[in-house]
Amino acid sequence: MKWDAEKYDAVKAPQVDAGRELLGLAGPRENDSILDLGCGTGKLTVELARLALQGRVTGLDPSPEMLARAREASAGLGNLRLLELPAQTMEFDDEFDLVFSNSALQWIREQEDVTNRVCRSLRKGGRIAVQMPAKNFCTEFFDAVDGAVSTLGYERFFLGWQSPWRFLAKEEYEAMLAQAGFRSSRVYERDYRLVFNTTSEVVNWWSSAGLRPYLAALPETGQEHFKEAFAEGFERCRTDKGIEFNFRRLFAFARKE
Repeated sequence: MKWDAEKYDAVKAPQVDAGRELLGLAGPRENDSILDLGCGTGKLTVELARLALQGRVTGLDPSPEMLARAREASAGLGNLRLLELPAQTMEFDDEFDLVFSNSALQWIREQEDVTNRVCRSLRKGGRIAVQMPAKNFCTEFFDAVDGAVSTLGYERFFLGWQSPWRFLAKEEYEAMLAQAGFRSSRVYERDYRLVFNTTSEVVNWWSSAGLRPYLAALPETGQEHFKEAFAEGFERCRTDKGIEFNFRRLFAFARKE
């Protein structure tokens, strides 16, 4: 699935705000060797490189479109390298002090395998810091998708459709970290209140990531109709402040024994 890196960077991005909270949780140090897993367009990868000036940061992402944007953002930083590689195939051993992943692991179905690979990539005492949408992260989103499919009679396009995502509950993620060999884990969920002025802004934001798998299942002629019907589903969220809804995110921090 091809990414539109420019659109992803241009839209209102609360995932970046959550990423900065994750930076605080991770506590990158000046001499750390860091892996940014699913680095995307590199906004937070650059921040990691500036915080670890005496260390080294590796940004890893499978999308050439995202990495092209990340290379532009990181030009001139000598302690940062970018690799086009799926997390499911990475082979690092005792190389990193910190593995950082912001709003990326939900796109990976094989999370147990990737978590084991992360553990192998870390030195003893190394840390993992993760943020991604929590299970049942936004009921309004799924209600709007279902409403658009039903209103337009688009059920035929989603016969056999499989979600590209995997969202875990707090307890599931804690168990996965323990199974991989991590200890002293801290896993929690946090609700972010999102406010948009118009339904167009809502659709632009969701189209940068969350709507993409649904739009990809549709013929090009049906995509705009789908966006319009999807937007109608968020009208019920309108308040005197704008269009408001919650987005729940999962944060996790743990250490390798």
